[in-house]
Amino acid sequence: MTSPNLQRRYRKTLTYVLVVSALAGAIYGGVLTYILAHGEPHELLEDIVRGTLRGIFTGLMIGGLIGWFDIFLVNTGRARLRSLPFLWLVLIKGAYYSAAILGSIWLGGHLFRIEGDPGTGFNRTTIITVTFALIFSTLFSFMMEMSLLLGPGVLRDMLLGRYHHPRRERRLFVFFDMRGSTAIAERIGDLAFHRLLNRFFSDLTEPVLAWQGVIHKYVGDSMIVTWPLGGGRNPAGAFAAVAEAHARLASLRDDYLRDFGMAPEFRAVLHAGEVVTGEMGEVKREIVLLGDTINTTARIEQLAKTMPDHATIASAEALAAALPAGTAARPLGEFSLPGKSAAITLYAVS
Repeated sequence: MTSPNLQRRYRKTLTYVLVVSALAGAIYGGVLTYILAHGEPHELLEDIVRGTLRGIFTGLMIGGLIGWFDIFLVNTGRARLRSLPFLWLVLIKGAYYSAAILGSIWLGGHLFRIEGDPGTGFNRTTIITVTFALIFSTLFSFMMEMSLLLGPGVLRDMLLGRYHHPRRERRLFVFFDMRGSTAIAERIGDLAFHRLLNRFFSDLTEPVLAWQGVIHKYVGDSMIVTWPLGGGRNPAGAFAAVAEAHARLASLRDDYLRDFGMAPEFRAVLHAGEVVTGEMGEVKREIVLLGDTINTTARIEQLAKTMPDHATIASAEALAAALPAGTAARPLGEFSLPGKSAAITLYAVS
């Protein structure tokens, strides 16, 4: 079942899509009616109003149908369409987009008739409208695909050039690490382990997105997630995401046992501090995070493997940055890390 937090975010995204679609439809409908209209001035004003209303209605229909399809059917839940081969997904989306656009234009034309309108058949107005709608919906789909490819928020940062020049910022990191992955891979084989790992990351993604985390990258059997400190995101969501991820995997235990003969568990390591963030690369450009903070988090992750009794371990820096009320943290002591001159204090979180 989809997290309530994530459902709210999806509904918010769909609301944005509807608002933008209605505005685009209003502008397009009004302008197109003005360009193509003939008649007396008082008739022209009435036609522009009806053309604008038609544009708003058609925009809402197209934006709502395509937005709902992309957000709630393609990218949500275990049975999502994204699990289909890419070619099949493209064909299904293309067929659905065409039906949604043509149906919306036909319905809008019948509900908001304009004097002298050639009708909703195959004419110049229909061709222009269908072309505009296809371009708009294709752009929306492209933005959705790029956002999924790069990660939520990353596409926006790249388009705005936020990290075109490297900058210092404070972030909280969470390393999600599958327990006993080497033994699991040996037991079920490489192909099955790849499927298991993909599902494991997919199931962790939902609580991470629900609490506004940004997936930085996948490294072996680990998923690195980050929360910027400051700004609109609440870094305390990192602890909530970890707790929700544990609960989600526990609820899916029977599914994993049925499909793989075992149920994965993970340990989570949290640390916070300053990093340098910036774009890097030419052919495969990405936003890279560098600095002692992420290196220290990786060393804590290695140390955590020697503490099998603790599922969630956080540094004093992570607790100071984001520990939410009601979360218990028991000190484990000070530890020396390879390459670090100063010891670091760690806590078991529950």
